[in-house]
Amino acid sequence: MLRTVLLSSALAAAAAVAAGAGSPVPLLPGLTIVTALSDREGDYESIKTVEAVTADAVKLAYSADVPGTGPGGKTRKVNTRRTVRREDLRTAHEYMQTFSPSAPETIAGTTAVGASAAVLNELKTKGRTLFAFQTPGRQASADKILAALTGSGAKDAKSLEDLGKQLDASKASGTLERVEPAAVPFPVILNGKRTTVPAIHARGTFDDIHADFYFLDDPDNPIALKWATGAATGALQVTQISWPAQAPQIEEALKDSGRAEVHGIYFDFASATIRPESEPVLKEIADAMAKNPSWRLSVEGHTDNVGGDAGNVELSKRRAAAVRDALAARFHVDASKLTAAGFGATRPKESNDTAEGRARNRRVELVRQ
Repeated sequence: MLRTVLLSSALAAAAAVAAGAGSPVPLLPGLTIVTALSDREGDYESIKTVEAVTADAVKLAYSADVPGTGPGGKTRKVNTRRTVRREDLRTAHEYMQTFSPSAPETIAGTTAVGASAAVLNELKTKGRTLFAFQTPGRQASADKILAALTGSGAKDAKSLEDLGKQLDASKASGTLERVEPAAVPFPVILNGKRTTVPAIHARGTFDDIHADFYFLDDPDNPIALKWATGAATGALQVTQISWPAQAPQIEEALKDSGRAEVHGIYFDFASATIRPESEPVLKEIADAMAKNPSWRLSVEGHTDNVGGDAGNVELSKRRAAAVRDALAARFHVDASKLTAAGFGATRPKESNDTAEGRARNRRVELVRQ
């Protein structure tokens, strides 16, 4: 019964988006949120996927390929899970936006990918709300504290109390105040299409940190679409949101215009290694080819402008080839019907001046030949 309700919700939301209406994003298994982050060592993206939704909790999977520190530093793969209680989705005022394998899976009193319904409703009805979040530069110490709280390092009540105080010191608390009197349009790629969704913009000063937040204007799923503090590592922005039960949009685009812009294929940082979260889109491409056996496709790789031109062209070629090879090897698409080409940063869709623009310029396109 729950699956039927969620499927109906997803189809209704998809219909509203297709009609051009600002619609809520359904909270259901398979919902995927891609976030662009700007780090001192380079841009990267995190991928959060809803694995399960029950009456008591929402279970999330998180992955990121984080740039290494210093010249030649190795990237760090982060894969972890978080369970957020339904009670906290309704009432919590603390946003635990970072994910760490050393942290416990459930952190009572916090949300993970956005605010609670209470925070959003207070911003809309009162214009302000109490709020707390993990601050840039303090997360490493917070991770160690959380690990100690759940490990063998803290045996007695006094130790636990001291660790709890340290954890409180790793976050910023204050008051968020709404900026505009009405929801503002926020750009995002929603199920493969560039559109806007309604967002509530709020701002506050937390200790010495000035922070701006944009929350999806939906009390059932108030995703944090963007937050920025001005610090070198204190910014993130959602670039893509998708969920299952969508019409085959890649096939439709190829039929209509002969070209499809694909954003659901993800690569490791500065690499042509395809991340596991890309499987649904690769399958969608393979299904389109199976339904249209006369088609031949060129797989095009595109990058942002970070790095040298020659390196970007080479990377885009390797990424396009990796997609072609994956379609042939894992999804049994006739390799003779696939070619690969790379264009580096020569064909941007958005400005490369922002992390989110660069993220959306890193893409694959398909062209019927």
